[in-house]
Amino acid sequence: MKRLLSLLALVSTVGTATTVAAAPVVVGNDACPTYAVDIESFASCDGDRVAMPATVQLTSMMLLAEPAVPLDKRTWSALYVDAPRAHALKRAYPDAVVLVDIRSSVEIGLTGHPQGVDMNVAYREFVQPLAWDAQANGWKMAPNPRFAADLDARLRERGATTDTIVMLLCRSGEGSARAADELALRGYAQVVSVTDGFEGDVGPDGRRALNGWKNAGLPWTARVDAALIAGAR
Repeated sequence: MKRLLSLLALVSTVGTATTVAAAPVVVGNDACPTYAVDIESFASCDGDRVAMPATVQLTSMMLLAEPAVPLDKRTWSALYVDAPRAHALKRAYPDAVVLVDIRSSVEIGLTGHPQGVDMNVAYREFVQPLAWDAQANGWKMAPNPRFAADLDARLRERGATTDTIVMLLCRSGEGSARAADELALRGYAQVVSVTDGFEGDVGPDGRRALNGWKNAGLPWTARVDAALIAGAR
Protein backbone atom coordinates (compact mmCIF):
# COMPACT_ATOMS: atom_id res chain seq x y z
CA MET A 1 0.00 0.00 0.00
CA LYS A 2 1.34 3.38 -0.90
CA ARG A 3 1.98 5.91 1.80
CA LEU A 4 -0.82 8.13 3.10
CA LEU A 5 0.07 11.81 3.25
CA SER A 6 -1.70 14.90 4.59
CA LEU A 7 -0.92 18.09 2.67
CA LEU A 8 -1.27 21.26 4.70
CA ALA A 9 0.91 23.65 2.71
CA LEU A 10 1.06 27.38 3.28
CA VAL A 11 0.00 29.11 0.08
CA SER A 12 0.87 32.78 -0.26
CA THR A 13 -1.89 34.95 -1.69
CA VAL A 14 -0.64 37.62 -4.11
CA GLY A 15 -1.71 41.11 -3.14
CA THR A 16 -2.83 40.19 0.37
CA ALA A 17 -1.13 39.67 3.68
CA THR A 18 -2.58 36.18 4.13
CA THR A 19 -1.29 32.65 4.01
CA VAL A 20 -3.66 29.71 4.08
CA ALA A 21 -3.36 26.03 4.81
CA ALA A 22 -4.49 23.98 1.81
CA ALA A 23 -7.18 21.35 2.18
CA PRO A 24 -6.10 17.81 3.07
CA VAL A 25 -5.22 15.79 -0.03
CA VAL A 26 -5.09 12.01 -0.26
CA VAL A 27 -2.08 10.47 -2.02
CA GLY A 28 -1.90 6.72 -2.54
CA ASN A 29 -4.13 3.99 -4.02
CA ASP A 30 -5.48 2.61 -0.75
CA ALA A 31 -5.94 5.86 1.14
CA CYS A 32 -9.26 6.95 2.56
CA PRO A 33 -11.14 8.06 -0.57
CA THR A 34 -12.52 11.27 0.95
CA TYR A 35 -9.94 12.61 3.42
CA ALA A 36 -6.23 12.33 4.00
CA VAL A 37 -4.79 10.67 7.08
CA ASP A 38 -2.45 12.80 9.15
CA ILE A 39 -0.29 10.03 10.61
CA GLU A 40 2.01 12.34 12.56
CA SER A 41 -0.85 14.02 14.40
CA PHE A 42 -3.71 11.85 15.58
CA ALA A 43 -6.08 11.05 12.73
CA SER A 44 -6.89 7.59 11.41
CA CYS A 45 -9.29 6.06 8.89
CA ASP A 46 -12.85 5.38 9.98
CA GLY A 47 -14.47 3.66 7.02
CA ASP A 48 -14.09 6.05 4.10
CA ARG A 49 -13.51 9.10 6.31
CA VAL A 50 -10.74 10.30 8.53
CA ALA A 51 -11.49 10.08 12.23
CA MET A 52 -10.99 13.64 13.41
CA PRO A 53 -9.98 14.54 16.97
CA ALA A 54 -12.55 15.82 19.46
CA THR A 55 -10.32 18.81 20.20
CA VAL A 56 -7.64 20.65 18.24
CA GLN A 57 -4.81 22.66 19.74
CA LEU A 58 -4.09 25.90 17.91
CA THR A 59 -0.53 26.48 16.72
CA SER A 60 1.24 29.62 15.57
CA MET A 61 1.16 28.39 11.96
CA MET A 62 -2.64 28.39 12.04
CA LEU A 63 -2.88 31.96 13.34
CA LEU A 64 -2.08 35.53 12.40
CA ALA A 65 0.63 37.17 14.49
CA GLU A 66 -0.78 39.96 16.67
CA PRO A 67 1.44 42.74 15.17
CA ALA A 68 -0.42 42.16 11.88
CA VAL A 69 -3.77 42.88 13.55
CA PRO A 70 -5.02 46.50 13.91
CA LEU A 71 -5.34 47.72 17.49
CA ASP A 72 -9.14 47.99 17.34
CA LYS A 73 -9.36 44.32 16.31
CA ARG A 74 -7.15 42.85 19.04
CA THR A 75 -8.48 40.62 21.81
CA TRP A 76 -7.38 39.55 25.27
CA SER A 77 -6.64 36.03 24.11
CA ALA A 78 -4.66 37.28 21.05
CA LEU A 79 -5.98 34.51 18.76
CA TYR A 80 -6.63 35.68 15.22
CA VAL A 81 -7.21 34.33 11.72
CA ASP A 82 -8.12 36.03 8.48
CA ALA A 83 -10.96 34.66 6.36
CA PRO A 84 -8.81 32.28 4.24
CA ARG A 85 -7.24 30.80 7.37
CA ALA A 86 -10.67 30.47 8.99
CA HIS A 87 -11.97 28.58 5.96
CA ALA A 88 -8.92 26.30 5.89
CA LEU A 89 -9.17 25.55 9.61
CA LYS A 90 -12.89 24.78 9.42
CA ARG A 91 -12.38 22.61 6.35
CA ALA A 92 -9.55 20.66 7.95
CA TYR A 93 -11.39 20.12 11.25
CA PRO A 94 -15.13 20.40 10.46
CA ASP A 95 -16.34 18.79 13.67
CA ALA A 96 -13.73 20.09 16.11
CA VAL A 97 -13.91 23.78 15.11
CA VAL A 98 -17.12 25.82 15.53
CA LEU A 99 -17.65 28.77 13.16
CA VAL A 100 -20.11 31.32 14.54
CA ASP A 101 -21.54 34.22 12.53
CA ILE A 102 -22.25 36.97 15.06
CA ARG A 103 -23.79 39.50 12.66
CA SER A 104 -27.37 40.64 13.06
CA SER A 105 -30.16 38.61 11.53
CA VAL A 106 -30.87 41.53 9.17
CA GLU A 107 -27.27 41.60 7.90
CA ILE A 108 -27.31 37.86 7.29
CA GLY A 109 -30.66 38.06 5.54
CA LEU A 110 -29.41 40.79 3.21
CA THR A 111 -25.85 39.63 2.52
CA GLY A 112 -25.86 35.85 3.11
CA HIS A 113 -23.45 33.85 5.23
CA PRO A 114 -20.40 31.58 4.79
CA GLN A 115 -21.02 28.02 3.75
CA GLY A 116 -20.04 25.76 6.62
CA VAL A 117 -21.05 28.19 9.36
CA ASP A 118 -22.40 26.31 12.38
CA MET A 119 -24.65 28.88 13.99
CA ASN A 120 -25.59 32.55 14.25
CA VAL A 121 -25.88 34.40 17.54
CA ALA A 122 -26.10 38.15 17.04
CA TYR A 123 -23.68 40.31 19.00
CA ARG A 124 -25.67 43.42 18.06
CA GLU A 125 -29.05 44.00 16.42
CA PHE A 126 -30.51 47.01 14.64
CA VAL A 127 -32.62 49.28 16.83
CA GLN A 128 -36.31 49.19 15.96
CA PRO A 129 -37.72 51.40 14.59
CA LEU A 130 -34.67 52.19 12.49
CA ALA A 131 -32.73 55.29 13.59
CA TRP A 132 -29.69 56.85 11.95
CA ASP A 133 -26.41 57.02 13.89
CA ALA A 134 -24.57 60.04 12.52
CA GLN A 135 -21.35 59.24 14.39
CA ALA A 136 -21.20 55.71 13.00
CA ASN A 137 -22.60 56.85 9.66
CA GLY A 138 -25.07 53.98 9.67
CA TRP A 139 -28.23 52.64 11.22
CA LYS A 140 -28.13 52.55 15.00
CA MET A 141 -27.44 49.18 16.59
CA ALA A 142 -27.78 47.96 20.18
CA PRO A 143 -25.75 45.22 21.92
CA ASN A 144 -27.42 41.90 22.57
CA PRO A 145 -27.26 41.69 26.40
CA ARG A 146 -27.62 37.89 26.27
CA PHE A 147 -24.99 37.31 23.60
CA ALA A 148 -22.42 35.41 25.69
CA ALA A 149 -25.05 33.42 27.60
CA ASP A 150 -26.96 32.50 24.43
CA LEU A 151 -23.82 31.50 22.56
CA ASP A 152 -22.59 29.47 25.53
CA ALA A 153 -25.91 27.61 25.57
CA ARG A 154 -25.83 26.92 21.83
CA LEU A 155 -22.24 25.70 22.03
CA ARG A 156 -23.03 23.32 24.87
CA GLU A 157 -26.04 21.99 22.95
CA ARG A 158 -23.57 21.10 20.24
CA GLY A 159 -21.30 19.33 22.74
CA ALA A 160 -18.59 21.99 22.80
CA THR A 161 -16.44 22.57 25.87
CA THR A 162 -14.39 25.54 27.02
CA ASP A 163 -11.43 24.00 25.15
CA THR A 164 -13.25 23.91 21.80
CA ILE A 165 -11.96 26.24 19.10
CA VAL A 166 -14.69 28.83 18.50
CA MET A 167 -14.18 31.19 15.54
CA LEU A 168 -16.26 34.37 15.58
CA LEU A 169 -17.04 36.20 12.35
CA CYS A 170 -18.70 39.61 11.99
CA ARG A 171 -18.75 42.09 9.10
CA SER A 172 -15.14 43.29 9.28
CA GLY A 173 -13.49 42.16 12.53
CA GLU A 174 -14.18 44.82 15.16
CA GLY A 175 -17.35 43.26 16.56
CA SER A 176 -15.87 39.77 16.65
CA ALA A 177 -12.94 41.07 18.71
CA ARG A 178 -15.25 42.50 21.39
CA ALA A 179 -17.45 39.39 21.28
CA ALA A 180 -14.39 37.16 21.69
CA ASP A 181 -13.52 38.97 24.91
CA GLU A 182 -17.03 38.38 26.27
CA LEU A 183 -16.90 34.67 25.48
CA ALA A 184 -13.41 34.40 27.00
CA LEU A 185 -14.84 35.74 30.27
CA ARG A 186 -17.05 32.65 30.35
CA GLY A 187 -13.94 30.45 30.36
CA TYR A 188 -13.51 29.65 26.68
CA ALA A 189 -9.77 29.32 26.11
CA GLN A 190 -9.60 29.13 22.29
CA VAL A 191 -11.83 31.93 21.00
CA VAL A 192 -10.56 33.11 17.62
CA SER A 193 -11.57 36.35 15.90
CA VAL A 194 -11.77 36.46 12.09
CA THR A 195 -10.03 39.80 11.59
CA ASP A 196 -11.47 40.74 8.19
CA GLY A 197 -14.95 39.32 8.70
CA PHE A 198 -17.47 38.43 6.03
CA GLU A 199 -17.46 41.64 3.96
CA GLY A 200 -14.04 43.07 4.76
CA ASP A 201 -12.66 46.53 5.49
CA VAL A 202 -13.64 49.74 3.73
CA GLY A 203 -11.11 50.91 1.12
CA PRO A 204 -10.26 54.44 -0.02
CA ASP A 205 -13.08 54.30 -2.56
CA GLY A 206 -15.65 53.60 0.16
CA ARG A 207 -16.19 49.99 -0.90
CA ARG A 208 -15.64 46.87 1.19
CA ALA A 209 -13.31 45.32 -1.34
CA LEU A 210 -9.99 44.92 0.49
CA ASN A 211 -10.38 41.59 2.25
CA GLY A 212 -12.96 39.44 4.01
CA TRP A 213 -14.70 36.13 3.27
CA LYS A 214 -16.53 37.30 0.13
CA ASN A 215 -13.61 39.16 -1.39
CA ALA A 216 -11.35 36.13 -0.86
CA GLY A 217 -13.64 34.11 -3.11
CA LEU A 218 -14.54 31.67 -0.33
CA PRO A 219 -17.84 29.75 -0.53
CA TRP A 220 -20.94 31.54 0.74
CA THR A 221 -24.67 31.44 0.18
CA ALA A 222 -27.52 33.94 0.07
CA ARG A 223 -29.95 31.18 1.06
CA VAL A 224 -30.07 31.60 4.82
CA ASP A 225 -30.88 28.54 6.91
CA ALA A 226 -33.23 29.72 9.68
CA ALA A 227 -32.14 26.77 11.84
CA LEU A 228 -28.74 28.45 12.25
CA ILE A 229 -30.15 31.72 13.57
CA ALA A 230 -30.76 32.13 17.29
CA GLY A 231 -34.40 32.97 17.92
CA ALA A 232 -35.55 31.74 14.51
CA ARG A 233 -35.64 28.05 15.36
